[in-house]
Amino acid sequence: MKLPQTLLLAILVLLFGPVRADTVYRWVGADGALHVSHTQPGLGTAYQSFEVPDPVRWVNAPDLPGEYAPASGQTTPNFFKTVSKSVYALVGGRIDGERKSVAFGSAVAITDRIAITNCHILASAGEEIYLGSGASGEVEKARLIGANYEMDRCVISVSRMELNPVPGIRRFEDLEVGETVYAIGNPLKLDRTLSEGLLSGKRDLGDQRFLQTTAPISPGSSGGGLFDAHGNLLGITSFTMRGAQSLNFAIPAEDYWK
Repeated sequence: MKLPQTLLLAILVLLFGPVRADTVYRWVGADGALHVSHTQPGLGTAYQSFEVPDPVRWVNAPDLPGEYAPASGQTTPNFFKTVSKSVYALVGGRIDGERKSVAFGSAVAITDRIAITNCHILASAGEEIYLGSGASGEVEKARLIGANYEMDRCVISVSRMELNPVPGIRRFEDLEVGETVYAIGNPLKLDRTLSEGLLSGKRDLGDQRFLQTTAPISPGSSGGGLFDAHGNLLGITSFTMRGAQSLNFAIPAEDYWK
């Protein structure tokens, strides 16, 4: 998905003052490997480019949640009822009685006040960011408390609304290619949509890592969660490569603590 560069930079200047920005390129090579670089790929290679402002340090981060292991097996419907409560919609624009808000992305709660998401979707928020619960209809203005734009990792918080945190997080090293995984997000504004697939790859690019999955994602899924069958959060669904089949990627959840 193409990232709206100029709008993102305008919002960041409004919120934080002038920022420095570098250009980053992302593409899939002929061998199927994912690449992220400050150097533009050669002619004939389809790529995505986006601007990355300076990071915002996440201070007083909570402890990384441990892995959750249920006492007995659970069905997919029960898994969804439990885990979907941790996935929220991100809403952009002013909220009042005269103007309808538009959901543009997703976020996943890790504590009762903090959620993690992708930085690139904040560009669609306008000057204000709201976190909403499709189940209860509750909405609250959110505050950006941490951001690494180059790695596409953003952290937001609320002060009034009580969030439902994920039951646990599994680390990148513990995941095995071939596991069944589930994506939950808000594709095309359809709240808390469930899709199933496989963990089809683990991509370690040095400074940046990705989980590759066949679980379908669409615009609006960005910032949602990729889970295992027990309900552990594995990653934050980030993007899909155009012109290819089932090449979908998530950022490992534990990397938000880096």
